[in-house]
Amino acid sequence: MKLRPTAFVILIAATLLVSCSDHAPDSNHDEGDAHSAHSTPPEVGVRLNDGHKWKMDAHTRSSFAQMANSFLTADHSALKEEGLKKMGSDLQGEIKNLIQGCTMTGEAHDQLHTYLGGYVAAVASLSKSGRIEDARKIKHYLEEYGEFFE
Repeated sequence: MKLRPTAFVILIAATLLVSCSDHAPDSNHDEGDAHSAHSTPPEVGVRLNDGHKWKMDAHTRSSFAQMANSFLTADHSALKEEGLKKMGSDLQGEIKNLIQGCTMTGEAHDQLHTYLGGYVAAVASLSKSGRIEDARKIKHYLEEYGEFFE
């Protein structure tokens, strides 16, 4: 069964709420103008831990390293719409694996949820639209991950 991107986002959000914590992800993020190639990068919405990066568990670090490796090394501008949609779909599978192995708790976990709110939405949008603008959003999120988490 193929899930529509909207259904996928709802499924991911519900899974995050049930499997990880009693806290919902913070959805206060600016995704910018999805149709503009020159839009402002989306706000990640995460804050540092008293000036330090949040400590992630081994599963989360590994999952993000895999997502970054598969996505950031690709030449998105050379891909057509279907290739970008496939990249989004591949990332959705990697997000599913991240969520299934989630064992984190506490404030670090809550900050990860804040980050995931925008990231998951950007991935769902890419898998549906195949637009380079969505790929740029994902690239921004993956590059910002290391600014807040270790």
